[in-house]
Amino acid sequence: MYQQQQKQPFCALTLYLNPTGNKSPKFEYKADAKSLFTCSLTKKKYKLSQINEWFMTEGVQNFVKQGYTGKWMAKTQQIENPKPYDKGDFQMVLSFIMIKPYKPQPNVDGMKPIAQAIPQVQQQPTITRSSSGQYVPPEESFDDDLPPF
Repeated sequence: MYQQQQKQPFCALTLYLNPTGNKSPKFEYKADAKSLFTCSLTKKKYKLSQINEWFMTEGVQNFVKQGYTGKWMAKTQQIENPKPYDKGDFQMVLSFIMIKPYKPQPNVDGMKPIAQAIPQVQQQPTITRSSSGQYVPPEESFDDDLPPF
């Protein structure tokens, strides 16, 4: 019958950057060097110097063993509870996310892959002509050196 797949939890290390009030090309978001990254699995906080410790935790290593790799991603979102000293309405969310690498499927809905759908070019024998312009059949090679009888 139908089997449900176990849904993997979201695995990421996230840092929130606050608005500076500047517009591009100046920096629009900032965070202190003492800012802490938050683990999505355990909600534990990590300093920048402790990212390697987070990567070596059991929860993250389970993802690594399954073939997941890390990728930096960022998005902007509206600040839910703005502080009086915030200089804008949006904050940037910077995350190191563990994602499964893309594996292309062999075929979709019974369609052939492109390599099989396109006919292959076959080699044709070359036609040789003598200096007088007459057709000369290609010489056949024999395995033995005996004259024909």
